[in-house]
Amino acid sequence: LGHLEDTFTTMSGRKVELRFYSEHKNVSKLNYAVGSLKRAMKWDEDTFGLEYDLDLFNVVAVESFNMGAMENKSLNVFNTSCVLADPVTSSDANYLNIERIIGHEYFHNWTGNRVTCRDWFQLTLKEGLTVFRDQQFSGQINKCEAVKRIQTVLVVRGPQYKEDAGPMSHPIRPDSYIAMDNFYTNTVYRKGAES
Repeated sequence: LGHLEDTFTTMSGRKVELRFYSEHKNVSKLNYAVGSLKRAMKWDEDTFGLEYDLDLFNVVAVESFNMGAMENKSLNVFNTSCVLADPVTSSDANYLNIERIIGHEYFHNWTGNRVTCRDWFQLTLKEGLTVFRDQQFSGQINKCEAVKRIQTVLVVRGPQYKEDAGPMSHPIRPDSYIAMDNFYTNTVYRKGAES
């Protein structure tokens, strides 16, 4: 893999190494994601006083990752579709999505990695709170809080209402499950952020 390196200086003056890895052909498309991570780190400090607690933060973006993204302590793994941006071919929506997803996975450092779920039934605490934080970040950093709120309500009123009216309907904290991957729904993420 190729890589791109940068640094972020925390509010206490500590230097954090940022390393983004991807296939060599994609390294030139990582710059916006690096900037997004730095904006998320600064926003978390300014808004919640939460400083990143390690000296290294890694991101790996690969085409063959079968999910959108996954947070791990000091290592976030992304599908390239959620990280790469090219000024010639990427739309404004692509850039906003990259910023939101980079922020979301970074915010799991505090809501998911340091504060963890007791069991799978608390998944909406981790994901719902992190979605709420990424919505606040995206709205504030792009100076479009009202627009972001309208978009959120449209998701809740559209796909969420359809899910609630169908066979996949469940509360934000289900009582039981057959397969854990059935929990990764709009209910847990989006409706959880509204609760």
